[in-house]
Amino acid sequence: MKKTELKRIFEESFGFLITDYGFILVSSKSESWGYKLVAKNATTGIEIIDEFREAYIEIILYRLVGGEIINNVNDAIRNGEPILGFGLGWVIKLKNPDDQIKPVYEYGLKSPFYDENNGRKNYTEFVASKLKEYASDIISGDFSSFPTLDTMVKEYWKEYQKSHGK
Repeated sequence: MKKTELKRIFEESFGFLITDYGFILVSSKSESWGYKLVAKNATTGIEIIDEFREAYIEIILYRLVGGEIINNVNDAIRNGEPILGFGLGWVIKLKNPDDQIKPVYEYGLKSPFYDENNGRKNYTEFVASKLKEYASDIISGDFSSFPTLDTMVKEYWKEYQKSHGK
């Protein structure tokens, strides 16, 4: 797929961030590994990362600090500080654990994501719809779920470390 086609699909699928939530596009870049789009509005930053090899679109939502995106997960876990950004998967896990977004291949060959002409577009629009459904509060600047998400991520990390002998 041509880089310009991929950019068009992403900008169309996630265009509601601009029209409905006042986001501005900070960067949009195609790489050999995938595609990354970064946008922000007055309160919220968002990274949308399409990893081709993983066949998965990752979305990370940030509470802006001084208008900037700060990825502090590792430091926050280590230092007991609040985490400033969470993956959409965590948000969905909090609100409806049965509705997680999976990599394309887990939906099977008969899914609309394997359509030869529109598979990537279909999957991108599907992920965008999940963002709208589960994170409209966050992209509107309501971070009231962040303390609960912070606890969830830190508890997960603690259990992971325990089970891996660290």
